[in-house]
Amino acid sequence: MLHTDTDLIPDSCGVYLFRGKGGKVIYVGKAVNIRSRVRSHLQNRRDRKEIKLTESAETVDWIATGNELEALVLEDTLIKQYKPRFNIRLKDDKSYPYLVITREEFPAVRQVRGLHHELGEHFGPHGDPRAVRRSLRWVRKVFPVRSCRRSMDRPSRPCLEHHLGRCVAPCTGQVSKDEYALIVEGLRGFLSGKDDEVRERLRKEMWEASAAMNFEMAALARDLLKGIDRIREGQHIVLMNGRDVDVVRLDEERLAAALIKVRGGKVIDAVMFDLEGEESINGAAADFISSYYVLTKDIPPRIILAPMRMEAPVREELGHFLKAKRGSSLLIRGPRGKEERSMVEMADRNLGLFIRKRESRALKYEAGERLKVVFGLEATPDTVEGFDISHLHGTGTVASMVHFRNGKPLKSHYRKFRIRNAENDDTASMKEVVKRRYRRILERGGQLPDIILIDGGKGQLNAALSALSELGLENGPLVVAIAKKEEELYVKGRRSPLELKRSDPGLKLLQRVRDEAHRFAVAYQRKLRESELDLLLNVRGIGSKRSLELLNTFDSLREMYSSGAEGIADRTSLSPGTAENVIRFLEEEMGFSKDEGSQGDS
Repeated sequence: MLHTDTDLIPDSCGVYLFRGKGGKVIYVGKAVNIRSRVRSHLQNRRDRKEIKLTESAETVDWIATGNELEALVLEDTLIKQYKPRFNIRLKDDKSYPYLVITREEFPAVRQVRGLHHELGEHFGPHGDPRAVRRSLRWVRKVFPVRSCRRSMDRPSRPCLEHHLGRCVAPCTGQVSKDEYALIVEGLRGFLSGKDDEVRERLRKEMWEASAAMNFEMAALARDLLKGIDRIREGQHIVLMNGRDVDVVRLDEERLAAALIKVRGGKVIDAVMFDLEGEESINGAAADFISSYYVLTKDIPPRIILAPMRMEAPVREELGHFLKAKRGSSLLIRGPRGKEERSMVEMADRNLGLFIRKRESRALKYEAGERLKVVFGLEATPDTVEGFDISHLHGTGTVASMVHFRNGKPLKSHYRKFRIRNAENDDTASMKEVVKRRYRRILERGGQLPDIILIDGGKGQLNAALSALSELGLENGPLVVAIAKKEEELYVKGRRSPLELKRSDPGLKLLQRVRDEAHRFAVAYQRKLRESELDLLLNVRGIGSKRSLELLNTFDSLREMYSSGAEGIADRTSLSPGTAENVIRFLEEEMGFSKDEGSQGDS
């Protein structure tokens, strides 16, 4: 446990480090008054995390800084360097994309990963790199700034970007520095979310250029104004008072954050972040806000946080440090009013989608790796085909086959089957459908899956293996049967079933395939049932009520026909005459025969 003479700690601004066994850094913090902040850690015996921190720490070091901004930057640097146990941080923040306006005579705009201050002025960090590239191409149609690395020393021919309207081609020497600077200033203001200021500046430039008879400059300013108006039309107004706000939505349990940027009352960006770390002393929100805003100069006067779980002292101190970077005061608080709660809901929706996508990617990779290990496969399985049998009381049997590739359903490869020869036997039905599926694959030279998943137990497994054996595929794909009740897995060569943990990603994928096959089979059977219902409406004397009665009484049209008119009349409310109409319809319209049975219901 930490024992230190706090009187030796300076009462100035700076950063402090708690070290555990072997001098390992377990927590990094910043403070306006280092001595006071360290004492508060040591004296807090109510907070479980604070107690855990001080009991794990053996020494404390500190670094005094010249001001709060230096402390903010140093804290971020040390957290990235040491990855302390008690700090939550951005995961791999070097991967986040920025837009940079370079420091050149004719500046270019480029997309980069991470901060490269030597290049020029950064805007970001942003979200999906592909979305940023698409946005950049679109924005450059309004602000046609170059993105190339060409030398501007001597005139050259314009490139494709000029012909696409995304560059005014300063390389040709036909654009003056003043004209190009106007475009760059417009882009700079727009990327900062200050399009109202940009519009005012462009409007002023347009009138001044017109008055000076500089019609080329006036036309350029006019075109830039029109472009900004087109962009503004597609932006969603969320704050009627036109304020600048950042909305931060945290999911501490799943270590993810969403940040919605609102500038001039309009949403201009939504960025999702992965976080990492074991636990946080100040809370994930405080750690995230520190980590994020040290990366950007774009700090609004208000940060709306949800859920608002930041203690007042932490909030005030964090606000103090961000004020040092922003140059003026700011407020961190929870949402108020309908508009702000609506923004939080927007952030929540985006964060939910981000987390589901992240978990889907993780499941796809982890599931394949787990199945490889569990079943002793040579390679990670990419494709799984799942089968399910569905029937009503043993008749009207159908089957489904679903296809998953890299953990995702590929619906264009789904297949459905009407069972021909084994209506009352699930095991025989499974053998039939597996044989039909892979006989067709072999005939057409198709690709076999890595895993065949059967819904059922040992009986269904053996039926599928028998079907493959008859096709000469004894050494073909791995066949797995999954029993619903205990989620046991049956495979060839094992006397007892495999039982995986419910949280196992491999089991989760197999469950998903099984459930999708069941859904698809039930949907197909329901569709067939509805078509039979519609079919019986063509019988004289049969309406929707009696049609439904017939289908609820008889499990199939074949059984209905086999019962004869007398049997139909005995088991339903139909009169003998109407029952005769049913039999006649099945013979004349459906091809049923007393000698051959049903030819139409197959």
